[in-house]
Amino acid sequence: MANFSLLVNLVLFSGIATLLLVFIFKDNKVILQLDTRFLLICMAIILCRMLIPIESPLTNNIAVRKIYPSVYRFLRQRIGTEFYGGMTILTLMKLIWLVVAIIFLARLFYSYISICRRIKKYGKIRDGQVKGLLDKVSQQYGYKKKVQLAHMEEGLTPCIFGILHPYILIPDIEVTENELEYIFAHEMGHYHRGDLLLKLLCEIFKAVYWWNPFSYVLCILIAQAQEINVDFSIMRRMPRENILEYSSCLIKLRRKQQKQKREERWLMGFQKESTFLLTKRIELMMNNLDISVKKTVQSIILSIMMVGLIAVCPNVISFEAYNIPEQDIDDSVGLREDDKIFYLENEDGTYEIYINGKSYSLEGESVKDIPVYSDLEEAYKDD
Repeated sequence: MANFSLLVNLVLFSGIATLLLVFIFKDNKVILQLDTRFLLICMAIILCRMLIPIESPLTNNIAVRKIYPSVYRFLRQRIGTEFYGGMTILTLMKLIWLVVAIIFLARLFYSYISICRRIKKYGKIRDGQVKGLLDKVSQQYGYKKKVQLAHMEEGLTPCIFGILHPYILIPDIEVTENELEYIFAHEMGHYHRGDLLLKLLCEIFKAVYWWNPFSYVLCILIAQAQEINVDFSIMRRMPRENILEYSSCLIKLRRKQQKQKREERWLMGFQKESTFLLTKRIELMMNNLDISVKKTVQSIILSIMMVGLIAVCPNVISFEAYNIPEQDIDDSVGLREDDKIFYLENEDGTYEIYINGKSYSLEGESVKDIPVYSDLEEAYKDD
């Protein structure tokens, strides 16, 4: 588990970066001016930084004196003193976090294994015409990885599954040859761009940070960016007269998907999002989608800003609660301008230092800026 201050900083900076991304994805004009590939790299860095919470030795601590210290002291309060001297509220929260995260990760692993078993029961598609169309798409888009085709017994939307051994799953739907070509191009585009691996990281991220609402928002944005990115990559290789047909294919499968009751988190479908997001994708495709140098530069600058929020800032800036460790409180003193401080010289030549009426033994010579008295009556007479 990361220490409390590092965790607060990571959540703070990642939350700011996520909110920035939310505003970006609300405006189609901004998306068209950027390169979604760089945005995806940026979001992947945010995920990895949150999943590897290692504190940097270059961190400069900034003490926060209001609210934060009170919250931290509350979390350090001990409860259940009958067990091993009690545990702090913070320790209990970490324990709950760990237990729930393990449960979610176990469920995640089980769901992946169950889908693997189910797919093994599906019949492989051996139709020569269909396989020939898949080979045509692979050559056209430069895809080298061999992908298996299987007939999906349930579901109404084509999808791809598997990181090491990918399968394109085709349900019982009526599609034209061109539409099937678009489906193959889209699903293989997801695989060859590493979207399935990034999806795995997203699921792990949500399982670990189940209590953080920004984790869910970030993963939704990543899924949107993946779809937009694949759309753009397909259309850059597609004749412009086919763009409308590709969009119509999306709408057609969306209507079928509305009837589908069950969705699996591991299946990256040809079209699985809401009607609103589908409309957004089509509007983006109808505009100028060529990536210019200007767009790429803007995206790089924006990505650097967001990466800085999560990868650089927590390693340079650390907000710490202003606090004195409990074990040092009894042996520590604090000085203010109106505190009474002086030395009392003993008969044997040693000194005692008095701070607000409380004496402390002193070894060594006195400090010349602090007054020295021979007895207490003389010291307090000066008041």
